Amino acid sequence: MISRTTQSLLGAVGVLALAIGVAEVHPPTGQAAVTGTAVRTAVQNNSLVCPPPLQGSGSTVYSLAAPGSSSSTASSGSASLTPLSAAPATGGSAATALVQQTALGGATTAKAAAGDKAPALIAAASGTTAPGFTTQQTTTDGSSISGTSCTQSATDFWFVGADSNKGSNDYVELTNVEDVSSDVDIRIFNPSGEVEGTQASNIEVPADQTVSLLLSTLLGPGNTGTSLAVHVIVHTGRIAAALHADSGSEGADWIPATTLATSQVIAGLPGDLSDATLVVADPGAADADLSIHLAWQGGLIVPSGHDSIHVKAGQVTSVDLGAITKGQPAALVLTPSGVGQTVPFIAGVQVVRGKSGSTDTGYLAGAVSVGQRATAAGNTAGTTTLLLSNPGTTAASVKVGSLGAGGAPVDQTVQVAAGTTVSVSPQTPTGGGTFAVTVEPVSGGPVYAARMIGTKNGPGFTIQQLTDDRSTVQIPQVVQDGSILMP
Repeated sequence: MISRTTQSLLGAVGVLALAIGVAEVHPPTGQAAVTGTAVRTAVQNNSLVCPPPLQGSGSTVYSLAAPGSSSSTASSGSASLTPLSAAPATGGSAATALVQQTALGGATTAKAAAGDKAPALIAAASGTTAPGFTTQQTTTDGSSISGTSCTQSATDFWFVGADSNKGSNDYVELTNVEDVSSDVDIRIFNPSGEVEGTQASNIEVPADQTVSLLLSTLLGPGNTGTSLAVHVIVHTGRIAAALHADSGSEGADWIPATTLATSQVIAGLPGDLSDATLVVADPGAADADLSIHLAWQGGLIVPSGHDSIHVKAGQVTSVDLGAITKGQPAALVLTPSGVGQTVPFIAGVQVVRGKSGSTDTGYLAGAVSVGQRATAAGNTAGTTTLLLSNPGTTAASVKVGSLGAGGAPVDQTVQVAAGTTVSVSPQTPTGGGTFAVTVEPVSGGPVYAARMIGTKNGPGFTIQQLTDDRSTVQIPQVVQDGSILMP
């Protein structure tokens, strides 16, 4: 019989494993085992979900990046990209991997099946390839590019900037790679408040399947509109949620998921944007009054005519910022206007590049800083631009690495002055082709990053904001004590 103490210990380990998600839990070793000191160790398994590409007549390329970690103790590793199918949980057979990678590097690619029947994919890595493992999904359809980093399953997602008006085809993609069904609710907010009477409650997402929902069909008559905030809540199980916004001739892209916070930094505004729309949602019970600053080449400034924004409780507010960057890359910084204000909100920006009749659209959202290291897969020479922002008061030094088909990465050091944003063209590693880029803050103030993929001719683009690549996990303070296993 297992004692209650042992049950509590095993329960705690189980909770840690769920919280980490990507790391196996092993008994502490080295410093953690001897002194009980918290240490960071490389993850040993990493699993991501790529949504169905919604490519129409276009084509989709997946790019894998495995930068590894110096703290990894594994002697080998393997990464793969596998279509989601009726897996053993539902009586089917496991699908065959599209591609596999056994060494560190950022040059591995694969193509999606043609047409709109292409399924979601599971990207998985173990051993040496697990730390920092990243997968990019990039779809080219005519002059428009849609891109997203494949993400981990979770239980709560916010998206801001969606559209359900006529002419828009915004889809919510709910993918369940677990072996049990998930129960999901979707809450939708517009400028008048939360939309009532939606067809978005108690949505079942079966095991090993994707449920695709056209956003406009979830809303009743008279509730369609632009500047929507979408909240996906998972009551049982875990899913990967994604939202693809398609504005027809204006362009299309994936809207990144974001989280509630009392201040937000929206990095990745390109200098040559032709229009930008800020969308802020306040789902709480108190109004939010926010100050707006722009971190660009000349330092942290208040943009002319857009110094603040007021958002009523439970509603969504949008502001047309126009060509706010005026030729220089930038980041928006939203902070409470009043002292002591702590109203959580979400925020995003719809970005348009190009001229009338030939445009493409991308989406940004409030995101956290880079952390220890960020990784972006799917880069090519001449089409990739890094946008690095430092909204702090201390200059930052950043190491930017380029990793191709194995070998040592090509590194460069970039200085980002306090309150500014810089544009960087990453170096191309030996061999050219597709490569991965890593962003690693070395010293100084907080660094926020985004990677833009463009075309050599035309307005087509997509932007992904870069956050910590989950290469390591902190093991809490523990000391092995066999006596707790005694009844």
